[in-house]
Amino acid sequence: MMTVCFMSGLDISSTPKPAEFYGALCLNSVVPFEVCFMGSSDSAVLHFFRCLMVLMMFFCRMSVRRFLSVFLMLFVTLSAEQEENEVLKYSDTQQTTDQTEVTFPIGNLSDTTHKPSLPDVDECRQGDPGPCGYHANCTNTPGSYLCSCFRGYLMSAEGCKDVDECVLAAVTGLQACGSGALCTNTPGSFTCSCPAGFVLALHGHNCVDVDECNFEDSCRRELGNVCVNTDGSYTCVCQAGFREHRAACVDVDECVEEQHVCVGRGECENTLGSYRCVCQRGYRGNGTHCTDINECLSGDHGCDVNARCGNIIGSYFCQCLQGYSGDGHSCYDVDECTQDNRLCEHDCMNQPGTYSCVCSPGYTITADLHNCTDVDECVSSNDTCEQTCTNTAGSFLCSCRRGYQLHIDGRSCVDIDECKLQNGGCSHECTNTPGGHECHCPFPLLLDHRNTTCVNVTSCALRNGGCDHTCSLGAEGHIHCSCRAGWELSADQRTCIDVDECVSFNGGCEQVCVNHAGGFNCSCRSGFELRKDDPTKCHPLCEPACLNSGVCVAPNTCDCPAGYPGPGCSAMCSPPCAHGGSCMRWNVCLCRPGWTGDGCHTAVCELPCANGGRCVAPNTCQCPSDYSGAQCLTPLCSPPCVNGGKCVDINTCSCSDGWTGARCQRETVRCVSACRNGGVCVGLNRCRCVDGFTGSLCETARVRS
Repeated sequence: MMTVCFMSGLDISSTPKPAEFYGALCLNSVVPFEVCFMGSSDSAVLHFFRCLMVLMMFFCRMSVRRFLSVFLMLFVTLSAEQEENEVLKYSDTQQTTDQTEVTFPIGNLSDTTHKPSLPDVDECRQGDPGPCGYHANCTNTPGSYLCSCFRGYLMSAEGCKDVDECVLAAVTGLQACGSGALCTNTPGSFTCSCPAGFVLALHGHNCVDVDECNFEDSCRRELGNVCVNTDGSYTCVCQAGFREHRAACVDVDECVEEQHVCVGRGECENTLGSYRCVCQRGYRGNGTHCTDINECLSGDHGCDVNARCGNIIGSYFCQCLQGYSGDGHSCYDVDECTQDNRLCEHDCMNQPGTYSCVCSPGYTITADLHNCTDVDECVSSNDTCEQTCTNTAGSFLCSCRRGYQLHIDGRSCVDIDECKLQNGGCSHECTNTPGGHECHCPFPLLLDHRNTTCVNVTSCALRNGGCDHTCSLGAEGHIHCSCRAGWELSADQRTCIDVDECVSFNGGCEQVCVNHAGGFNCSCRSGFELRKDDPTKCHPLCEPACLNSGVCVAPNTCDCPAGYPGPGCSAMCSPPCAHGGSCMRWNVCLCRPGWTGDGCHTAVCELPCANGGRCVAPNTCQCPSDYSGAQCLTPLCSPPCVNGGKCVDINTCSCSDGWTGARCQRETVRCVSACRNGGVCVGLNRCRCVDGFTGSLCETARVRS
């Protein structure tokens, strides 16, 4: 029975029994394929051979003459049994009289034994390369020698020849290298290599895909781009601001491809994956828009504190205020009084940035603020003179009435005591009074018509007989005085004094009695008023008056009928009627036009508010942030659509022809005629040419100087 070697894992065994091979190097053992097997126990005669690896399998060497026939048989057998991976078995070794080799199926174990007839000679020492030739090992044996080819070589009539494992694999269909690998024959062996994007597996024969995404950085994943591994290669899924080019994410230069990308006065500066707008002096921006800086509002200007700052697009200007001079950045005060002495009628006083006219004492400035007019102190002041004031130009004079003299202060008047000078001209008694004096007579004398001399009274014709009220002449020729109602004669029987009626029984008044000369009046305390039918009686007063048949029972206290508990017996609504509504009865409001609901708190919008808007006042909608208009029907886009785009939905722009982008900010990349010579369409009918070409379609080659 023939024996076949094969590889199990990384070791070599033999079939049908693992122990059927033996020798000096591998007796009864399973060894790596580098080790030669020698000897066999299945024949009475020792046959020498060794293992040869072919297509990842190990076979025993056989005769060259039988190589092709056995090879074809092996190919058919391998093809039929390849899926089951069964171990090949062959019939017993054939031995002929003219054949000096023991052969096995496709192997590298080939031994030739020569039977000795003379004393043993070590043929292996007979020069270089020896009897076995190159690429072989020579082993001396008794009376002969053994030739064994190196691994990867096959014994032939010319010696050991290299085995082209790659061709052998093509003939048998049993590939030396795995699927997709490239086989390259080498002296005594072969190598497997892989195309780009693949590497050899650990066993060195199959190609496995390289996941370039584990180490490739051309996609720039740190910027948010995505690397996608493919079979033998990879692709990049690039973020906005990048485009895929030759398996890499390259930055898009928006500044070149999108003209006018910066809104306002800004210079476009490309950045990795984006761009930014660098605003000119006098502008500020948010990266994409540049707007004018109002230096006057921000305070970022150099104007003097006495100058006016005026904003202009991209800059500002300074102008000194009136009354100051300078370039606006430095302003100094102008002394108007020195430049023109005719500015004021009286005195001119310079002030920062202006001047003022000052009038002399006794004068005041006129409406024109330049001229002065006299002040009439007698009219403008109450304490100028005590009695009589006479205005003068820029001043005034004080004088006193008869019976007074001017005080040393020039303003006050001092009473003159006429009684000290000739008794004031009185015949009897003199009494000084403020500004004058009075003469008095003893009873029963009376003053004459000059009020200075006392005479005897004999009729009522002279000074009413000296009576205050009524004078009558008695039967004996004496004067009799009497008083009107509410008065009574005093002890001098001439003068009438008031009678205080309130002393007796409060004058008959219910609450308050008020005495006055010759009579009295009844009045009421606070919260009461006199009754019209009885002026001595009082009744309570309610403000407002009690309504709806209510009765005022105490000051501001109404006794109200049921259903009217409000002030003054009015109807009450809680909460109160809002927005000018009127409370008609208990908790019932009559609302003004434009309002409705309990308490008149709900506004009425004749056209309803849409899209979540709220009616907050009559016909007034408060819209959410995404809508505007009277009924909140107009959607808003923020920032607004540009370049003629229309906002058709919330933050959705409908762009006009030639524009695209979320806000219609990018010009459509569209070229009716294709760009030539490698040019790239970057705008509407605009091409960006590669070096060496020009023209609208890059159709013209540049002439190099």
